[in-house]
Amino acid sequence: MSSANAKRSRRAAFGDEDEEGDGVTIVQASSSLRNDTQRKKARTSNAGPSKQSAWTSRQESDESTSEDEAMQEAPEEPPTPPGPTQYETLRDAEFKHLEHTDLDDQRATQRLKNRPHILGENQVALNAIIESIVCCNFMCHTKLVVSLGPLINFIVGENGSGKSAVLTAITLCLGGKASATNRGGSLRSFVKEGQENASLTVQIKNQGPDAYKPDQYGESIFVERHFSKSGSSGFRVKSATGKTISTKKSDVDDIVEYYCLQVDNPLNVLSQDNARQFLNAASPAAKYKYFVQGTQLEQLDQDYQLLQETLEANEMRLLVFEENIEFLKEKSEKAVKLRDALTKSAEMRRQSKVYMNQLAWAQVMEQEAILQQKEDAIRAAQDEINQMETTIVEKTEDLEAIDRKVQEAKQAVDALRLEEGQLKESEEEAKSKYLKAKELVAKTHTQERDIHQQITNASARVKDYEKKIREEERRLEEMNGGALAKKQNELEDAKRAVEDIRESQKTHAERSASLADERNEAQKKAEDFEEVVAQKRREVSEAKSRLQTLSQNRTDPFAGFDRKVPELLRLIDRDDGFSKKPIGPIGLHIQLLKPKWSSIIEKILGGTLSAFIVTSKPDQVRLSSLMDRLGVRNCQIYIGSKTPINSLREPDRNLDTILRVLKIDDPCVRDQLIIHHHIEQTILIEDREEGERVMFGDQPPENASICLTFHDVRRGHGLRLTRRGRDIATSPVTPNYEQKPRMKSDDVESQINYFRDSVDQLGEELRELETSKRALQQTVQRSVQAINQHKKQEANFEKDLRIAQARVTHIEEELDKFEGADNKLLGLKNELHEAQGQKDHYGNQFGELAMQKQEMNREVESLQHKHSEAKVALKDYRAKVAKAEDKVKRFEETRRVTLVEKNQAYENLALAKAGKEEAEASRQRQADHVANYIQQASEVAPERAYIPEGETVKSIERKFESIKDQLKKIRSRLGASDEEIQNRATQAVQEYREAKKAHKNLTSLVDELKKALMDRLRKWRTFQRLISAHARCNFNYLLSERGFRGELFLDHRAKRLRVQVEPDETRKSSSGRNTKTLSGGEKSFSSICLLLAIWDAMGSPLRCLDEFDVFMDNVNRAISTNMLITTARRSVGKQFILITPNAIEGRANIDKDVRIIRLIDPRQRLLTGH
Repeated sequence: MSSANAKRSRRAAFGDEDEEGDGVTIVQASSSLRNDTQRKKARTSNAGPSKQSAWTSRQESDESTSEDEAMQEAPEEPPTPPGPTQYETLRDAEFKHLEHTDLDDQRATQRLKNRPHILGENQVALNAIIESIVCCNFMCHTKLVVSLGPLINFIVGENGSGKSAVLTAITLCLGGKASATNRGGSLRSFVKEGQENASLTVQIKNQGPDAYKPDQYGESIFVERHFSKSGSSGFRVKSATGKTISTKKSDVDDIVEYYCLQVDNPLNVLSQDNARQFLNAASPAAKYKYFVQGTQLEQLDQDYQLLQETLEANEMRLLVFEENIEFLKEKSEKAVKLRDALTKSAEMRRQSKVYMNQLAWAQVMEQEAILQQKEDAIRAAQDEINQMETTIVEKTEDLEAIDRKVQEAKQAVDALRLEEGQLKESEEEAKSKYLKAKELVAKTHTQERDIHQQITNASARVKDYEKKIREEERRLEEMNGGALAKKQNELEDAKRAVEDIRESQKTHAERSASLADERNEAQKKAEDFEEVVAQKRREVSEAKSRLQTLSQNRTDPFAGFDRKVPELLRLIDRDDGFSKKPIGPIGLHIQLLKPKWSSIIEKILGGTLSAFIVTSKPDQVRLSSLMDRLGVRNCQIYIGSKTPINSLREPDRNLDTILRVLKIDDPCVRDQLIIHHHIEQTILIEDREEGERVMFGDQPPENASICLTFHDVRRGHGLRLTRRGRDIATSPVTPNYEQKPRMKSDDVESQINYFRDSVDQLGEELRELETSKRALQQTVQRSVQAINQHKKQEANFEKDLRIAQARVTHIEEELDKFEGADNKLLGLKNELHEAQGQKDHYGNQFGELAMQKQEMNREVESLQHKHSEAKVALKDYRAKVAKAEDKVKRFEETRRVTLVEKNQAYENLALAKAGKEEAEASRQRQADHVANYIQQASEVAPERAYIPEGETVKSIERKFESIKDQLKKIRSRLGASDEEIQNRATQAVQEYREAKKAHKNLTSLVDELKKALMDRLRKWRTFQRLISAHARCNFNYLLSERGFRGELFLDHRAKRLRVQVEPDETRKSSSGRNTKTLSGGEKSFSSICLLLAIWDAMGSPLRCLDEFDVFMDNVNRAISTNMLITTARRSVGKQFILITPNAIEGRANIDKDVRIIRLIDPRQRLLTGH
């Protein structure tokens, strides 16, 4: 617990406030009528008075028959007090706040139990500690220096050693009265015999956070008081460095009151006589007086009584004021009537002069108003000039930006055109290769016909030789019988079988290529279809995701934008540096009227929906810096034109356009979409065929540059149809399903239902595609199976051919046996064999040529496909070029519009300057005219007359003529001079006003005093109740330290404090004995307990007690001394100065917080030379 918190705290006495708000925190119980500079006032809570009583008559038990009870004296009967005054009745409020003494005692006891027990841990306060006292020529001491400890001080010494002089010096040096010390009636009596002057010095510790003016005084304050035999007296307040800060007693009082030292409090500095009276001989009335003085209840009561007397005196003054005010009112009314009669004519003459002056200057004001209009016209012209100059600067910047865009667009066109030659060369090269391959196929076809003719000729020769061989064989058969013929027939059959097998192989080989082509084609179709199915799956997934996002974020307008956009908008709203607040994101300002076009229009408008619009380059830079700070990406910033686009070239009203299906709440947003996307010329037609008919027909619609249609099959996809002259183009519009919707819809549910239908249709399309995919996979499997079967059959043909050729060889060997010497047949057979060889040769050539032709046909198809691709690439390239050229045209059109606006601004600037010159010339003429009027008016009235609002020259002129007529009719007949009548009226009115004001102020003062008095009395009663309960409980608690029990009776009604003590706590039936029946030690011990109980209820950091143990025996002296030390240690941070002529050692628990100061008799100091 710091000293700052412990210093002057009354929480040790009362604890924290309980649940009923009866707790009180008191820093100082002091009068509020004193000087309050840097004072620490007594504070009580605002809780209302408790319905408790302070005095309940205790019934004393008659059952005890002990000797002590028999000796107990009857309670002293107080004299009958006079009846209570009105103030006392108001203050005490029938003592209702003291009706519940038991409850008050219970709470006070609880607070005592709950207070911390920190014996042995006493701490030194940082301020309000008296560190030393120096007395010069004071009483019987030439120089007495006493250095005090910060906590517990025992000053021990023989009589005359200066013990009591220490307390007297503290009281006098800190501003106390001489009579309060009981040592003398005036200061001169304290000057040492034989000396003329005396001085006292007290050093006060001044440290810590709540030190008194530490900047001036430092860590110590020295208070000096000088006085003399002649009666003069003075103070001097010094800082720690010895510098004199003040010589005023009021400053000493401020310091004493700030630290609540209370040197005038008889219980705070208990002198020798007061201690003897309080501890031994005080009556109940005297003890009560000590109690109310020590707790400052009496001082507060006196202050409040003074306040009540002041209040009553002021109420009496109010009655006198009310009578006087009526008299002064009648007096002032009569004087005013007489003055009005006097001043009527004079007032009218003055008014006539005023009207004449106003008439002259009113004409000046009329001319000045005209001059002001011309000044306003000049300012308006200058404002228009400034505006036009600003517009010119902005349009110049816009033109520079547009020129850059035009240049960039043209460079893009030039870059594209560089690709034209390469693409044309690729197309021509592909075409050349295709034509060459086609020509080669034609030549091969011619060769095929020639070889076919050679085969036909060779076949004829073979047949001729075969005929001749048959005839020769017939001739030989006739010669050799029928065996040869039979063998020859067998040979023919065997050869025919070989030819049949070879023919079958040939046919089978021709089928092999077609089967491979069928398989490859089926595999290619399946692979291509696999990509289509995967794409459709992605579309279904993206559509479902888009539907889910739209359903979840139907109430979040920022779902489709960067997540930092809401924070960006808040920064923009708080930023006052923009010339005009940016608009954006653009999508927030657009409402889609037809949700079915949502995905296509989102794709067409693209990043523009996330863009912002500003009106100047500085605003663009400022907004860009905000985006960079937040990390917002992919948000373009457009600089919008201040001139709206009013003339639009739109197609027929029967056609929907993007502009017509959008509801845009800001014209700047609409203009940007028109500039960048031509939304006013982009028509919307749901059916593709209808769109192609409209766009590609003989008469395309006017002002329609683009047509958007739905895809025939793929729901949500679209087609972009364009036509520029004879060039027509169709390109797909593929929606970005990953992008969440950024445009609002007037019917979100309709938009959700549309996307739900799209998901359903895409799912149906996916299922159809998967069915077709499975059919293609089955076709591939059948093709593979056919190829495998074909290869198996080819192996069988090879086997059959080998068998047939072996049979031919066998038969020929048998025929050789029938051949004779005639070689004619052999020659014919050789020729046949040669002819057959030629036939086979041509046949092989024909077969190879057929295979070559088939390969060439495939190559021609490939080259034809490449040629088509080259044509498509060239077509796409031309479309890109057309788009780039269209972009150049749009930028050039924007440049043209901006240039027109800039030229118009120059024209307006020239007109504004001409208008300003004309207005300045007119202003100068009017200024000369006004100067002439002012000169004429000054001749009438040198100073400008005030013209009331709403008055004109004609109205003032009418008033002037009217008052001239009235002045002719007025005649004054008065009984006194003008000056006397004026003075009497002025004086009477002034007296009446001052009386009313004084009455009002006094009434207010009385009301405030009543309110303050009632509030202070309520707090006084609360303070009286709680401090009484605390004293009672603490007294009983201190008695218990020695095993005593007793009671403290506080009768606030009779103003008595009575103590009953029972030294034997085992006598439970006894109510206690009067202190007069106690032994001397018991009586002193009980008085010490009473004093400590009252001390604990006081808020001063200083406790002084002189000769407390004079009438005690050694046992009670030791107990009392230890009790004082224990109590002092519980009062953390407080300084105790205890004076005794007896030795302390051996009868007290002395620790480092106890300082024993021994004083020597001055006579002994004289003898010892000290």
